[in-house]
Amino acid sequence: MFPYLYAQETDGDPLLFGTYGLMLVTAFLLAALISGSRMGKVGINPDVVVPLIVVTIVSSIFGARLLHFLGSPGDRERFLENPLILLDLTQGGMAVMGGVSGAIIFGWSYLYFKGVNPWKVADIAGPSTLLGQAIGRMGCFFAGCCHGQHVPDSIVASTLLSFPGGDVVSLQDKPYVAYEYHRTSGPQDFGAFPDAQQGMGALFDVPLYPVQTYEAIGALIGFGLLSLAWRYGRKFDGQIMGMYLICYAGLRYMVEMFRGDAVRGTAYLTEYIDGGLSTSQVTSLVFVGAGILYMVVSAFVNKGIKPEKAYAPDSSIEDELIDELG
Repeated sequence: MFPYLYAQETDGDPLLFGTYGLMLVTAFLLAALISGSRMGKVGINPDVVVPLIVVTIVSSIFGARLLHFLGSPGDRERFLENPLILLDLTQGGMAVMGGVSGAIIFGWSYLYFKGVNPWKVADIAGPSTLLGQAIGRMGCFFAGCCHGQHVPDSIVASTLLSFPGGDVVSLQDKPYVAYEYHRTSGPQDFGAFPDAQQGMGALFDVPLYPVQTYEAIGALIGFGLLSLAWRYGRKFDGQIMGMYLICYAGLRYMVEMFRGDAVRGTAYLTEYIDGGLSTSQVTSLVFVGAGILYMVVSAFVNKGIKPEKAYAPDSSIEDELIDELG
């Protein structure tokens, strides 16, 4: 709907500043700030956040790209023919569940080798990740990707908001609010906008379920509930991350029922389930199982909550420098 915050015509390709990219940066920044604050409360040096964020950004992009190519029949063939396409971010897309998997695996490994308690950091990262995912999904809303199915027999009552690439409309019946994406020329059209918009979506000029907002609201609620559980309801280290895996998987499974963007990978378990399951729904089922197993293992290994106290920087180095300067 509003994929570019800034666009400038040039002699070659237009100079474009994407809304989606801004939302992703905002998501990582807020997640890092909240995680750093909470790490200090349990005795972990907040300085670990910056390198951890770098590791998780790179690994999440890698995981998201890999799952997208493996789970999308058309793109899978291109990937198998040329695996280096994984590095070309202009080709294909990203699967959030793959990004979460990559971040957990590599982030956990980094913390383990740095000697930082990964169970506690993971519990902090769970709620923060949900906040980041909520913001990221609104980036999808602006970009026109990850949209919903066409609302059947829908009648538009009025236009609530208008953007260069679409409208937010009200409907006479459920779900009462929908999105419409359009192939239109406008102030952001410098030759590339129609092609970019077409590449991000699959359905145009019809009311679509507002699934990006569904997931964003669900993730925000999850962030609040898991934050409360982290502060008041922890029984053992590892509990909150396990809850995150289960909660987000459940949310994503339900939202997928209303998704209607290009390739959903609905070729799994068709002999058992009418219409089959998308790649993300199959991954969600795996995540639920992984979350339950994670909680069982962490409860057995940690046997409660390891002692915690607020982090206090070591003043010895600072005192030595003062003495030398004095």
